[in-house]
Amino acid sequence: MTTPTSGALTLERGLGLLRLVAHGTVRLDELAAASGLSRSAAHRMLTSLVNTRFLTLSSDGRYRLGVALLELGSLAEREMDLPSRVQQLLAGIAAELGDATHLGILDGTDILYLAKARGRRGIDMASRPGARFRAQHTAMGKALLAHADPAVAATYFDPAERRTERSLSDVGAFGAALGAVATRGFALDDQENELGITCVAVAVADVTGEYRAAVSVSAPSVFMTPERIAEVAAVLSAAAPEIGAHLTPDFAEHWV
Repeated sequence: MTTPTSGALTLERGLGLLRLVAHGTVRLDELAAASGLSRSAAHRMLTSLVNTRFLTLSSDGRYRLGVALLELGSLAEREMDLPSRVQQLLAGIAAELGDATHLGILDGTDILYLAKARGRRGIDMASRPGARFRAQHTAMGKALLAHADPAVAATYFDPAERRTERSLSDVGAFGAALGAVATRGFALDDQENELGITCVAVAVADVTGEYRAAVSVSAPSVFMTPERIAEVAAVLSAAAPEIGAHLTPDFAEHWV
């Protein structure tokens, strides 16, 4: 068995005090006795926990759990079972609109698809969790790159990379497409990534306000009239803040 270092032992004892307070032992003398610490050692640790907001100390000498634990608990809740939480939100959008809904992130020059909720049309598409497509061809890629510096965004475009006959062929057209995102509030891929499929996407800000993901809806192009595109964009824009509320800055690292 490995013997804990003095620092690790101090940490374990501090966590033990937090657990004791959480379960109703709230007075200094009681906490010292229950933890096996001397009164002075317990007091030093408790004072440190109060100073770091993990505990509070009331005027009558009672310790209570502090706001720092609430903050950590909120972050932990967001990370736990994150894919299932986001999947439920995507499924809700797919059920409302009847079309496939996706969540993706920018990974290098690609969009990496993390999740997909199938629509009701029964159309088989190339998109699936784990799939990658060149960002320049996708609505999600444009939605995210529209928030980058134009000079940086331009480096993501390669005129030699064309997936369909409708793929953008020059960086000027690509820059104009990104500019249109800011104007209308959503990005569009009209058969640029897959013939016969039109996709609408909006960027999603995480809990820090950084745009680290995008959400999209894809459907056969015959169904994507201008009116339908506007409807889809409105639904995605309304859903983006709720999805983003579950995304911590490192959410992609916890995706399984």
